[in-house]
Amino acid sequence: VKFPPEIYYKIFTHRHIEDLCANSPRDYTKLPAKCTSHIKSNDLQEEDYSGWYRRIENNGWRPVCETFWRPTENVIMGDKKESEFHFSKLKRRQDMEKKRKMRKIEWMQQ
Repeated sequence: VKFPPEIYYKIFTHRHIEDLCANSPRDYTKLPAKCTSHIKSNDLQEEDYSGWYRRIENNGWRPVCETFWRPTENVIMGDKKESEFHFSKLKRRQDMEKKRKMRKIEWMQQ
């Protein structure tokens, strides 16, 4: 047991913070195809999300200690995991429901 204990904090807000990049996640700098075909086919191509915006959570748990005034890049706890982020609110809601259901199933199996 270490003394003094380490105390961590995280910043919360009363209202949501709007992520402006979530409203237009596509990479609009890519050049469009020069010639598009008007021939319709039944082969649906999967959309390429490689240049799209990916949200990274930068609000991790930070320690309160004498090294508080040092840069926090190396000190932030492992809360910086990158998550899938879809621009559609409906899709995000469905993903969240699916994640909750899976967590509940895992909890029930314990």
